[in-house]
Formats: sequence, structure tokens, C-alpha cells
Amino acid sequence: MKRTRTLEMGDKLALKCFGSKVASFAVSLGVSLFTFILANAFYTSPTQGAEPIWRFDFGAVDAAEGYTSVDASVGYDSARGYGFGDPSRVKNVSAVGRGALCDAVQFVGADRNAAFYVDLPIGLYEIQVTLGNTGRASVVMEDMIQIVNMTGNNATDSVQIPITDGRLSILVVAGRAGTPFTLSALEIAKISDDPTLKPTIWICGDSTVCNYYPLASSVQAGWGQALGKYVDSSRYAIRNMAAGGEYARGFVEHGLFETIETYGKDGDYFVVSIGINDGKYYQGDVYKSVVTDMTRRAQKKGMTVILVKQQGRANDISRDKLLTGRWFGAILDEIGASENVQVVDLFTLAQNYWLSIGQDAVYKLFMPGDALHPNRAGADKLAELVAREVEFGDVDREQASEVSGTP
Repeated sequence: MKRTRTLEMGDKLALKCFGSKVASFAVSLGVSLFTFILANAFYTSPTQGAEPIWRFDFGAVDAAEGYTSVDASVGYDSARGYGFGDPSRVKNVSAVGRGALCDAVQFVGADRNAAFYVDLPIGLYEIQVTLGNTGRASVVMEDMIQIVNMTGNNATDSVQIPITDGRLSILVVAGRAGTPFTLSALEIAKISDDPTLKPTIWICGDSTVCNYYPLASSVQAGWGQALGKYVDSSRYAIRNMAAGGEYARGFVEHGLFETIETYGKDGDYFVVSIGINDGKYYQGDVYKSVVTDMTRRAQKKGMTVILVKQQGRANDISRDKLLTGRWFGAILDEIGASENVQVVDLFTLAQNYWLSIGQDAVYKLFMPGDALHPNRAGADKLAELVAREVEFGDVDREQASEVSGTP
């Protein structure tokens, strides 16, 4: 069994549902049709020729229309094709959403036995996860962390997962001690019979890089969250594994790099932008050792490694003497030279841009009263600067030269 990070379970957030759900589609058509649906892999296909879609509604309230109802007592059964490995480690809870999202199940342990299992044909799948009432939680699929630190009630995210053994396992674990970790709805869509992931940009980082929720409208954002705007989505998927408060050794020890190393392949990128928190735990020699090790392991899988020096603080441009770097940037230069990988000097790129727009405008790119963390506009600009340097995106090169100052 692969290792997953185990954290304490918080108190249940039991909130009243807003309205009852629509009666189950299967029940409304009778037991015989329900049995037929189960015998045919409990999926719906919205259009002729479309790939199958599985939809699960978790909790004690009857399922919303189009969903299969799963309460905490449903144990896995091969004839049924889905269920919890150990129902005693799952309980029904309420949630603040409507329809399929007005209730959920809460996992009371982070071990594999608590997982929800779904039998699926071999192939590549888009997995959409919607949480219940959750402060911060991560999603483990196939015994690996796949979605990092989802925040907020009914937070939604999706990833593509290859299924090669005929079964998906999914488990929600606490992203922060003392918070409940719940699952409200799950949608599984088959993309292809071929389980191979498309070329992927994998990101290692911290709170200046990670995703914030809701993904499309959060006020705060990490530049990894915004990178998709500058990458050709027909060529690449982006998997942002960055986590708030993370440091290089923790990225490995907490299981985040494991996912990247498992799925990484020739044609993928591994982007490393981490270091702000590392000084709390060790000196630069440890940082260099860990990042070098990740670099070599990623290269061994055929991945192209990109090391990114982290941007400075919003008020750095007001210094009498400007800084030339922060947070182990010089060590990234050493690693880049020794391992023959590209180093993007985001510190200098960002500082040059900030100098061009002035201090007042720079503050508007950061969270109020916070000189470290970018808001959505700031994250977007940082992502743009990174994408222009790496050139894995579809950024207009004329525009790029105006910002970077390069011909």
C-alpha cells in the first residue's frame, strides 16, 4: 500500500439541507429498471455514442435525479460494482448545498480501508469531485494524493486518472488538522480506452503557486492556478500539486512528489517553484539535496525539469538597494548548471515588471495587507512571465518581449 498523509479528523459540520432532493431516477421507474441499471455498470450516456458517465450522490437523503444514491452503510460488493471498503469508517452528514450537494459522507479515517471503490473498465477517466462541508481537504485516488487542499463548502475540482486494474479508489483526507473531510458528489466520465495521460505539466510549489477555491473565482490565487491561461490545453494538461506552507522535503515526505513520479513520463514537464518555507526547517544544503534528487528522479522518467526562482515581496522595489534574489534562488542556479536544466529567474522578471508599473500598482497585485501572496491579477501576471520563458504555452512573442525586455 502506498503511503498517504494521516491527519486528525475535525468535528462534524452538521448544517440543514436547503430543500429535499428529487427522488431517485431509478426508484421512480421501479425496482426492475434499477436492477437493470446496476447490471449495466450504473452509468448514463447522455448522447448516442458518448462515453459512459457514472454519477454518485453521497449521504442519507435520496439521490438527486440522474445520480446513484450511496449512503455510509453501502459496503463494496463486486455484484454491485461500488461501495465503501469499510462502512464503519464512514458516516452520513449534512451539507449546505442543494440537490446532490445537500448531504455528504464524512471519512473518519485516512487509511485505505475507508475508501470508496468503483469498478471501471480499463481506460482514461475525468474524475470530478465535490466536497461537502469542508475547511480544507485533499483527495486521494489510487492510493496517491491527486487533488491538494480543496477549501470551502462544496468545493469542486477534477483530474484525469488512468485506470489499469479495473477499479477506482477514492478517499478524502484532512488537509489541515481539526477539519472534517467529506465527499458530497462524484462524477466519472470515460475519456478513452487508452489509459495513457496526455502530456502533463506537473507543478511543485507553496502558497504562492497553489490552487485556491473556487478555482474560477477565488480572490487569492497561486500562479500555478493561472498557468492554464498560457498553455495550449489541446497539448498539455496541468496538474498543480503545490500546497500552502509546503517546503521541498515536505513535498516529498507528504506524498505529493509520489504522484508526479508515478505518472510522469517522456513529454511531461516538472516545474519546481518552492523555497519560501524551507528556511524554517533546514539549511540550504538540505534544500539543494532534495531538489536535486527530485530533479534527477523526474529526468529518469523522461520529464523536462524547469526550476523557477520565486518572486519577491510586493515592497521589494521600494528598497534603497534592490535585492538580486530571495529564498534559495542561487542554489537553483547551481542545480540548473549541474543537472543541465532550465532555471527561470521569476524574481528578476517580476521585479522588472513591478518597477515598470510603480509601487502603488504592485500592491494592487497582492492580497490586502499581504506583501507575499498574489491576488488573482498578480497570479495571472506571474504565470504569464513563467510561460513566456519556458515557451510551453501559446503566448504571443511580441507581447512577451515588451514585458521581459528581451528581443
